[in-house]
Amino acid sequence: MVLQSLRRTAIGSGAIALLCMAVLSSAPSRAQTIPGPYGEDPLFQTMLNRPTNLDTTLQYAVSTKQTGDIEASIGALERLLFFNPKLSRVRFELGTLYFRLGSYEMARGYFQTAQTAADATPELQERAQEYLDAIEKKLQPDQWSGYAQTGSRYQTNASYGPNQQSLPGATRPLNSLFTPQPDGNWFGILGANYVHDFGNQNGDVFEANVIAYDAQQFAVSSVDMGFLDIRAGPRFGIFQDSLNGASIKPYVAATGATLADAAYLGSIGAGVTMHLNWANVAFDPYVEFRGSDYRDSALYPLASGLDGTLLAVALPVAGQIIEGVRWQARFAYYHSDDASPWYSYDRYAFDLWVPCSVPSPWGGRNWTVTPSLGVSPWLYRQPDPATDPFTTERDLEWRVGLGLDIPIRDKLGLGVQLQYRALNSNIPGNTVTDFSVTMGPTITF
Repeated sequence: MVLQSLRRTAIGSGAIALLCMAVLSSAPSRAQTIPGPYGEDPLFQTMLNRPTNLDTTLQYAVSTKQTGDIEASIGALERLLFFNPKLSRVRFELGTLYFRLGSYEMARGYFQTAQTAADATPELQERAQEYLDAIEKKLQPDQWSGYAQTGSRYQTNASYGPNQQSLPGATRPLNSLFTPQPDGNWFGILGANYVHDFGNQNGDVFEANVIAYDAQQFAVSSVDMGFLDIRAGPRFGIFQDSLNGASIKPYVAATGATLADAAYLGSIGAGVTMHLNWANVAFDPYVEFRGSDYRDSALYPLASGLDGTLLAVALPVAGQIIEGVRWQARFAYYHSDDASPWYSYDRYAFDLWVPCSVPSPWGGRNWTVTPSLGVSPWLYRQPDPATDPFTTERDLEWRVGLGLDIPIRDKLGLGVQLQYRALNSNIPGNTVTDFSVTMGPTITF
């Protein structure tokens, strides 16, 4: 069961989504009375009547940005600069809008003048510099970016052990190494992204991504884990005349993993993903197919029964609710065919994240609080003769969590993640629960 549980360790999602979703109920709706280019929006009419009013124009710019009308938002802000060209806040907002459109030279000019404006606050100057650094990267043909975190994680069930269930790929009967045990670990994670820009009108690029992870348990060494995933492929701009920013990317992928300091998994595959923006929502659907080879070891002598193929079809989407509150969701389907048919499954998954920007209690840059929620039904293909030869396993996994990103200085921060996971099974002995707390410094580059 531990191998099945380890295979179920998808990225945690969390449950206080209602905390930020409640903010949505207080957001004013935009009334429209007479059809027209702006729908006779009262906010638009107020802006026309009072063109020098900073707050009204900014509200209109934000509302049009949220609906995806970037050009209308730019027009409103540039009209305001005509009356008062010294407003750093307006120049900064114009820089962000041109940045979103990919007009990096225009964006750079606005950020630079925003930094030097007499009314520019230290926080605005710092945020403008972050955009300027990003623009410098994007204007280079070869671009590198990434993140890293290290720290410690505590779990109430570090082995993901069930109550009384034997373990796929492990020794039978169940021994004490794989019963539920609390434990902590040290972990490190590194993600690096490389982009080569071909410099053509379509925005074609080559992308490569690497994620490396290692976790060493303090006590339960049977679940020490290492992981390396590499993906690479070209991204081509498509439908440039009708869809802003649309692209398609075929790619290849390779993964290797160790478990209990022994070779455990090797996997290669390929997929295709697409990106498009529609109605101010970003869509990134993908399809991926992989072949996996599991290695038997002293602790996991039956791991090769998990050999097989995995098909993944998913739709990640993202958008904005109100200023400072965003949403991200992922719908996914997984189809696994394994050498031992009782390990084969169909899995459906839904995850929701709601990142919220909140003021720091001691001033400075805002914190990001991310409640999350996820659910995954697991439908296995046939009964496992070693556990219950007459019952086909059906599991329902729930994930709730709360993440916190605290900026400290420049690109340095502190990341905290709380997560509760429950796997409820129709085979009572297969039910698994775990609560974890993860904390450690983060750095981006």
